[in-house]
Amino acid sequence: MRKVYALHRIEPVSREGDPGRGLAAPVHDPLWGLARQRQFGELAGEDTGSPVQVALRMRVDPIDGWRPSGEGDLLRYDPDAEVLEAVVAGEPAGPATSLRDRMDAGRRLAAQVPAGLLADLLAEAPLEVTATTPRLVRRAAASYPDGIEVAARVRAHSDADDAALATALGTTTPRVTQARAALDEHAGWCACTFGTGPATWVAERLERRFELASGDRVVLTAPAHTREVVDVADLDLTAAAEELTLQPGEPWLRRLPTRLQFPGMPNDRFWEFEDAQLALHRIDAATHDLARLALVEFSSTYGNDWFTFPVPVDHGTVTTVPEVVVRDTFGVHELVPVADDAAWSMFEPDGPAGPPHLVVPSVTVGRLAGPVVEEVRFVRDENANLVWGLEARVTDEGGTTHDLVAEYTTAHAEQPDLPADAELLYRLMTDVPDHWIPFVPVHVPDDRPGAPDPEHRAVALVEAVLPRPDTWGVLVVSDPRSSVLRELRGERLFEEEVGPAGVTVRRRWFLARSADGGRHVWTARSVGTGRGEGASGLAFDVALDVRER
Repeated sequence: MRKVYALHRIEPVSREGDPGRGLAAPVHDPLWGLARQRQFGELAGEDTGSPVQVALRMRVDPIDGWRPSGEGDLLRYDPDAEVLEAVVAGEPAGPATSLRDRMDAGRRLAAQVPAGLLADLLAEAPLEVTATTPRLVRRAAASYPDGIEVAARVRAHSDADDAALATALGTTTPRVTQARAALDEHAGWCACTFGTGPATWVAERLERRFELASGDRVVLTAPAHTREVVDVADLDLTAAAEELTLQPGEPWLRRLPTRLQFPGMPNDRFWEFEDAQLALHRIDAATHDLARLALVEFSSTYGNDWFTFPVPVDHGTVTTVPEVVVRDTFGVHELVPVADDAAWSMFEPDGPAGPPHLVVPSVTVGRLAGPVVEEVRFVRDENANLVWGLEARVTDEGGTTHDLVAEYTTAHAEQPDLPADAELLYRLMTDVPDHWIPFVPVHVPDDRPGAPDPEHRAVALVEAVLPRPDTWGVLVVSDPRSSVLRELRGERLFEEEVGPAGVTVRRRWFLARSADGGRHVWTARSVGTGRGEGASGLAFDVALDVRER
């Protein structure tokens, strides 16, 4: 016996470019609506079973390790006690850890270790101060050791016994044994707060690269992370993620599905009155406006075909859901296979084909962001045929933030005194602000992965030297003050990283709490689109008309 199923669906058709009349479906006679309902098979109840239960099995793998991309061994990571953004993106707050940072680290260490050990650390790793150091910092140097130096020695002897660590710290073994846990915790805090641990920043690409692991398998990678947060959109699955398959004996979980709803969603019954919060028939769409027409068709045609059910997933995990069984109102069980469509997916990282993986990283919620302490803008100057690294804001070793643009504007507000009868001002080279660092294009071998021809030469940007006259007219070379440009000194920056709109790199402090309530502080960079092209005004051998000044 062969079964024949009759499927009926009402779809609006717009031949004039305005689907409003078909979507509105004005009805004045209820009997006509019942007749149409019977005509379209809605009263027959044929093949209209709705899901009433969903059964699934899943595998949950914790994210408990990380490392910079392809570098070194895996480092342990606790999603409950640590903040993922601080671990993978924490960096020094300036070109180097400042004296203030070392003092803050020493003050925190002084509150965790006994007085006898503190006295030994103060003698072994003192804060280096000079006569020009602020008086309060000089007074603090008499009470607190160099906390970052102590953390570096503890981290270097993390696998050594207490006797070896005691020798490195200039103290006794019993004192180290008593405070070993506090010293290890202090070293981890410094690595997170001041970025003294492994670095994930790739200077030549202005991005971060790191990997996340579950056990001894690297299952997630961030090939080009440029944001201040770490979320699913920043992560890709690796080949090792294919090993995260369902194990025999996993229990079945049963859930109740509910219909997915959204504002303006048409009712599943033809004759029901609908809420007019979102009137689809009032959408103004022409025949060539495909995006709006697709939205209207999806909302009206497939709006009531979606169901949702909760899946218990913990933070800091990778969940694999390969099997879902749906039971409808007629008692029929249907195995829902994985949607084999590589071109379209939601809430799933990119990667090799396989069972769906739901990644829930342990991201921060409600974090506090401080003001920008460093900002560098990479701009293109077509007139000078250069790329400039414009240092807009930097922080010195004392922890003071300087607005270099405002400082330069204030210092050069006055025009130089010229003779009253002067008509032309000859300049061998026009002035360029000290915080504008030039980058010149150079040819480099194209050794990037996947390059079509190894012999082909690529174009990179290299920091150049621009002599500037000082007060006495002597040409001097100014060094960059920001950590971003200091890290690029002697390195190459690929030209494609600086588009026509430019690139802006900012750094700021963050404060957030981990899942266990602990407080974490760190600094991180973010990379965004710039403000467009710039003009440095650099020119050589020019005569300026000064008669109208």
